[in-house]
Amino acid sequence: MTQIIAQISQIFLFRVNSTLYNVVSFLFKSNDAITYFCSPKIITMATTKIIVKSNGSLKVEGDFEIVDANGNVYGLGGRDKISICRCGLSKNKPFCDSSHKGHFEHEAVAFDLPPKKVD
Repeated sequence: MTQIIAQISQIFLFRVNSTLYNVVSFLFKSNDAITYFCSPKIITMATTKIIVKSNGSLKVEGDFEIVDANGNVYGLGGRDKISICRCGLSKNKPFCDSSHKGHFEHEAVAFDLPPKKVD
């Protein structure tokens, strides 16, 4: 009976556009032969950006989908940029329709959250 032992010998990471590839090289040993091969694995990096606009909406751009509380996907008509209402006045919620103009104030300035609480 041939016994096979798999050993990870090297890990290579490289990026093409926004996709990170993780190529793991294995060395297989058996009683009969030694085989060396590469097994590529794609690691997808987040390509979504959320911009908090002063006195306005949350602008979402990139590769994303929006779902309701039941997991149903909103049809975005091919858009890769949308604005989400955060004032509560939009008649097209969850999307912004600019109803906030003159009725919503918030100066968007980034800050660090405190450390996550440990249970």
